[in-house]
Amino acid sequence: MYNIIPQPVSILTNSERKGFTLHAGTTVTPCAFADMFISFVRKTLNKKVRIQEDTGEEKTIVFKIDDTVDHDEGYTIKCENRRVFVNAKTETGLFYGMQTLCQMLLQTNGKLPYTEITDYPRFSYRGFMLDSGRYFYSVPDVKRIIDLMALHKLNVLHWHLTEDQGWRVEIKKYPLLTEKGSKRSHTNFKSTPHEGYYTQEDIKEIVAYCHERKIKVIPEFDIPGHCVAAIACYPELSCFNRELEVATHWGVKHDILCAGKESTYGFVFGVLDELMELFPDKIIHIGGDEAVKMRWKLCPDCQRAIRENGLKDENELQMYFTAKVNNYLKEHGYSAVMWNYDLSGDTEKLPADIAWTVCGVSGGNEQLKGEINRGRKMINTNAYPYYLDFPYGWNTLKKVCNYDGALTDDDSETWGVEGCMWTEYVPDMKRLEFLTFPRLGAIAEAGWAEKGYPSFATFIHKAEDYYNLLDVYGVNYAKLKTACPSFAYRHISSLWFKRRVFHWQGIHNLLDDAKVRKLKNLKTGNS
Repeated sequence: MYNIIPQPVSILTNSERKGFTLHAGTTVTPCAFADMFISFVRKTLNKKVRIQEDTGEEKTIVFKIDDTVDHDEGYTIKCENRRVFVNAKTETGLFYGMQTLCQMLLQTNGKLPYTEITDYPRFSYRGFMLDSGRYFYSVPDVKRIIDLMALHKLNVLHWHLTEDQGWRVEIKKYPLLTEKGSKRSHTNFKSTPHEGYYTQEDIKEIVAYCHERKIKVIPEFDIPGHCVAAIACYPELSCFNRELEVATHWGVKHDILCAGKESTYGFVFGVLDELMELFPDKIIHIGGDEAVKMRWKLCPDCQRAIRENGLKDENELQMYFTAKVNNYLKEHGYSAVMWNYDLSGDTEKLPADIAWTVCGVSGGNEQLKGEINRGRKMINTNAYPYYLDFPYGWNTLKKVCNYDGALTDDDSETWGVEGCMWTEYVPDMKRLEFLTFPRLGAIAEAGWAEKGYPSFATFIHKAEDYYNLLDVYGVNYAKLKTACPSFAYRHISSLWFKRRVFHWQGIHNLLDDAKVRKLKNLKTGNS
């Protein structure tokens, strides 16, 4: 009867029993999201329906807190005898019940048969990552993304705010980070400058907007790599105090934060102090990926830190760096998340209470299982298929649908799932929406619905109703023919994407490395 995304746990309908029909006298229980619900109904079903909030006993749509509902995010819906009852243990559950009810009303034009729904999520973490570092997305753009997340019952915005190509969050202790670090002279593809950042008031506004929609916000302060924008503002953060510009081209950079200077940690802790004030959800993502150690190998400060702390090499130095940051966060009641990228081998010195966003399993499944046994939380962000910036030729809708969100056979060993939107090649909302939808619908099902959902067959069966829902919000989605490309189209789009990814930064890094070696030799007197 209903094609709900994400799929509820249980749906029972009976056309022989009285259900509910939207009518001129429809009223709804006053609640925090009543305006959202009323706006949806009026916009999509009948502008003449005078649906309104009502405190009386004869409300036709009743939202009620009910301690007997098992799951904190779960809810039940019952349509009978011309009334609708949405019950939940928490307001979050009621909010998710409202989202399901909206889809039900849209699909039936407001005429619901007798219905009983029981629903709750498979995983507690259901996220979307937005990279605002490469391209800045305005406050209205971010709010639109948040609205679309809420529609899919996603509950975590992982917000990538610092990058080589731009620093996007105001830090009052370090004003140059936004005065200079938020601007770059041009991008890979255009000669025009690009800039933008979020003031602390912007951040507070967006966090509040998320909380109204039952979404937590995890900011990402990517360290020690991906910090060229910060180093361009404060050269002393690097190993050799080099004067750099905010990066213009994509690609992995070799200039990273110096892990051997105590002043570096002072900077990191100063930034974290302000981030903790702005983001109250008690989790901060600290990056950790693609931290090339070439500078550290040459840096006297980093080498001294390795010796003095009994470390084996530069990889252990990064673990030492990360542990210090983690301890600082813990002292302030926060926990850390980091990418697992490049973390193959022995991770004994990496604290097990740092959760991983697992974008790939470079150390193999045995390492993953070993980390889980140590108590490490795992979020499945596997690049294939959960990187949404990749073209449909790489991550087809079918691939996303047929991928199980669990990292192991035991669901309890996976904290949740997350779709990732990196924006090197996604400069605006039109492109972002085209790449995100319909794939995010499948990721939402993997995070919420029972094991076995989504499957390509079930998702395609629901696609027409899903697209109708996206049309209500004016989403620039990819049609099924594009999201499910032919063999020829897959290869054409793959070649196109590879051509765009190719650039000359590798040669630039080699030449720049030679400059650093020469600088190091001059300072140490070596020839």
